[in-house]
Amino acid sequence: MKHFFVINPHSFHKPEILKGVTEDIDSSFSSRTGDYQIYTSRHPRDAVAAVRRYLLTLPADEAVRIYAVGGDGILFDCLNGMIKFPNAELTSVPYGNANDYVRAFGEDAAPAFRDIKCLAASPSQPVDVINCGSNYALIEANVGLVGQTVIRANAVLRGPRAKWVRPFTPHIYTMSAVRALTNFEVIRQKYQVLLDGEDYSGAYANIHVANIPCDGGTFVPSPYAVPNDGVLDVIFMATSSSMEVLKNIDDRNSGRFEKSDIFVYKKCRSLKVNSQASLSVQMDGEAFYAREFNLEIVPGGVRFFAPEGLSFADYSHRAYKKGTRAER
Repeated sequence: MKHFFVINPHSFHKPEILKGVTEDIDSSFSSRTGDYQIYTSRHPRDAVAAVRRYLLTLPADEAVRIYAVGGDGILFDCLNGMIKFPNAELTSVPYGNANDYVRAFGEDAAPAFRDIKCLAASPSQPVDVINCGSNYALIEANVGLVGQTVIRANAVLRGPRAKWVRPFTPHIYTMSAVRALTNFEVIRQKYQVLLDGEDYSGAYANIHVANIPCDGGTFVPSPYAVPNDGVLDVIFMATSSSMEVLKNIDDRNSGRFEKSDIFVYKKCRSLKVNSQASLSVQMDGEAFYAREFNLEIVPGGVRFFAPEGLSFADYSHRAYKKGTRAER
């Protein structure tokens, strides 16, 4: 078995932490020279091609494990590089700002995923993947307010001053969200939407499509989502004003969408969205404009390996349930 580590250096604000991780990788494989390689990603999407190039050097029946070292962004890149290779398995070594896919295993799961030696020997399991044309995601997709927020934030975080502003990432996302809230074309945008062929067209501030419960490093907006159940969880937020969004945003972020009639919750296997205006789209941290957006779930699309004894956590207790007032 081969092991390919892909590191996003921008996930490490302190060079000594990055040095410690690479030394841990080297020591964990010290007796297995030739069985592992380390690649440092240079920019967003660079790792997609790097993973694919590496896999093409191996025999089709050679088992290989891909380690995304950083945050959910590098996990997205590694996924898209290995998705067509049935001999490859994927995991995350979490050092990013959010690490949401690891959080799907529990709020305290991150330290176990950082134990390289144990992770290398861990069992794998099939997990669902979100497909959108040539792109694949493990966590979520958003159309509307969240998409616009990430588009604005990425413009700063990946711009010419990225090196200097990266320590202020949380503040940049907050400012981007405030600016997105003032974009009334996004807040009141009308969409043509089909869920498994059923019409849910309307005006929405945001459409959240979830494969896991977690989002944003601390939020649990979709507490009923399960990463291996073969369906997507969709939450529509129907509102026409910034004030109404602000009034309900904490309930949205905390999975208490059942408290308010502005939210509509559905499950589906496929979703099609289009609009007369451009769509503001986000998938696992990658954000872009599109004219239409078509998603489908790929059950068991990849194998993901996690530390022995860890399984996907049940976050349903976080949801608001009428009569019980289950709170976060």
